[in-house]
Amino acid sequence: MGDAMHVQWLSEEAEEVPENEEDMLYEDVEYIEEYVHFPDGPESDVSGSVAVQNEESTGHVIKIESIDHAFDMLQNSVWSIKPPERTGTMGRKVAHPRPAPVGLAKSAKSPAECLSLFLDADVIAMITEYTNEQIKAEQPNYARERDANPTDEMEIMALLGVLYIAGTVRDGRENIERLFDTKMGTGLEAVYLTMTSLRYHFLIRSIRFDDLTAAQDEIEGDKLAPIRPIYERIVSNCQKYLRPGRFLMLDEQAVQFKGKCEFRQILPSAPGRAGFRFHLLVDCETSYVSNLEICVPENQNPYNLSYAPTDVAMRLTEPVQGRQKTVILGAGLTSIDLIEKLYASRTMAMGEVPKSYPDLPKALIANKGRPEHSTLAAYHDPATLVSYVTRRKEVMLLMSSFVDFDSEEQAGEQDEGEQHLKLVELYNRTKTTIRTIQQMCAKHNVVRSTRRWPVAVFFNLMNLSAINAWCIYCLNHPEEAKMSRRDFLVTMALELLRPQARRRLDSKTLPRLLRQRIGLFLGISREEYETVPVVERQGGESRGRCYLCGRARNKTTRISCHSCGKYTCNAHCAQLCRTCYMDDCASEQQE
Repeated sequence: MGDAMHVQWLSEEAEEVPENEEDMLYEDVEYIEEYVHFPDGPESDVSGSVAVQNEESTGHVIKIESIDHAFDMLQNSVWSIKPPERTGTMGRKVAHPRPAPVGLAKSAKSPAECLSLFLDADVIAMITEYTNEQIKAEQPNYARERDANPTDEMEIMALLGVLYIAGTVRDGRENIERLFDTKMGTGLEAVYLTMTSLRYHFLIRSIRFDDLTAAQDEIEGDKLAPIRPIYERIVSNCQKYLRPGRFLMLDEQAVQFKGKCEFRQILPSAPGRAGFRFHLLVDCETSYVSNLEICVPENQNPYNLSYAPTDVAMRLTEPVQGRQKTVILGAGLTSIDLIEKLYASRTMAMGEVPKSYPDLPKALIANKGRPEHSTLAAYHDPATLVSYVTRRKEVMLLMSSFVDFDSEEQAGEQDEGEQHLKLVELYNRTKTTIRTIQQMCAKHNVVRSTRRWPVAVFFNLMNLSAINAWCIYCLNHPEEAKMSRRDFLVTMALELLRPQARRRLDSKTLPRLLRQRIGLFLGISREEYETVPVVERQGGESRGRCYLCGRARNKTTRISCHSCGKYTCNAHCAQLCRTCYMDDCASEQQE
């Protein structure tokens, strides 16, 4: 941390203390190193185990006046002043590749293709199958068959597109009818041109993620049964489509939910103070969610898992263990046992611990008299405990097994104080990764107000899948300017909506004005979607009923439309000269 490393031991008066039982205890106690800046003063003279403080030095040291005071500062401590001698490859030079897509993710170019890596064809097919079973069970409750028509994969994708595009305008938990409004001008054209409001509400009520017939039996043996097939498939897709970088972060994600659920928990950090707890393993460089797990305590075997911090961390980091990765642990997850287990599996870790953590040396907890940005270090193989004084004069305790030596020679030349400062800087740079994920989910959220917990869990999986799809898209287009996440979501949602809008355009009962607007939305000409039969233009003395007048008027006319050949009365037709008619035809073709 500076030009010199200073160790301040006992004062010279300590040499005159007679040997007794207390001295024997004192010899077994290893002291704590402190690294501070000495900008102008000379180095302290160190002789044997005693270092005398130079009166002209302006650096900070800890004065230990007696053996009793020193022993009290280190009592019940398992930490040592001597750095451990690391062996094996943990401290050697290792190549760390950058995050990159793997497998099918390399060929995913469009936003919709990137999303289909996670919400793949199997996921959509399962949702469609189970939703149709629910629709079939509800059909007797509808007087008209068309109000409960079965759905298909294209319509389910369009439903997801509506949810994603609603999230881009931050309409989550608001009245969805505003997006379908066509009179007041508050609606989104892409939404109400794709499906009606009635159809949307019907699909949201009917959507299911498990087999309706076997649901009750499975729920008795598994609390997560109503969504487990979809959940496991999406988690598997997240694990296999990106090679993570060197640093990953493991922490909790709180998802708000107020409905009834057996594993709903009290979450002080959640907006509604109740909901679901997810554990996420996220790549720090790209914000890609590499692995996730929902907390379902007291579940039935074989799904009854332990949610102790060490067990959760070992399960989630299993795909990256043995690959020389470094895991940044969130609050409440850091412990010596976890760091040792990860180190044994060739995985480094670091995380912050509270002052109440057991067996911490008192010298590392106190901040009185310590200058800003000073560090104290203690060791417990393979962990290093660094006490750092922040700008606000608060003490941050960082426990780590991270080693960043390019070679063994550099390890000996580099000052340990500088290493500890770099360790603190690295932690401060990566500790907000999970918080960034939560902010991204909250900013463009697909969540709708619901009391069905499987739907709430699926909404969170949709948010995380969209974030991963955005990461894959950015990695596959490095030469382009980075697309904002909102633009990505809008483009992706429109790609999901257009196939359903094109199929709706073929409906014979669709109003003409709505058909024209759908054609403009899809960017196709009138000749491609016009299905009105063209009747041979009538002439002579033949008469016909105006097709725009009601039956009550029963008005007949000899005038017929030049384009479709239907009879129209004077009130429903207009006369154009040939020049204006040709200009209108040319403008329609250009559009």
